[in-house]
Amino acid sequence: MFKKNQVDALIAEMRQEFEGTPGWEKLIRDVHLGVALLDAGRPLNADLDPRAVTLIEKHKPG
Repeated sequence: MFKKNQVDALIAEMRQEFEGTPGWEKLIRDVHLGVALLDAGRPLNADLDPRAVTLIEKHKPG
């Protein structure tokens, strides 16, 4: 399960790198969905933005 500091770091990096870029709203949605999926023990699905998957994989709990 993600800890608050992991989510905070993920969101901070997402904002720093992608805020204001095309698809920003979908990226936010996909990051939140991806975190929820992993916390529920489910795999990330192929419909998620690849940027979201990369950020989640980088910041997910060990």
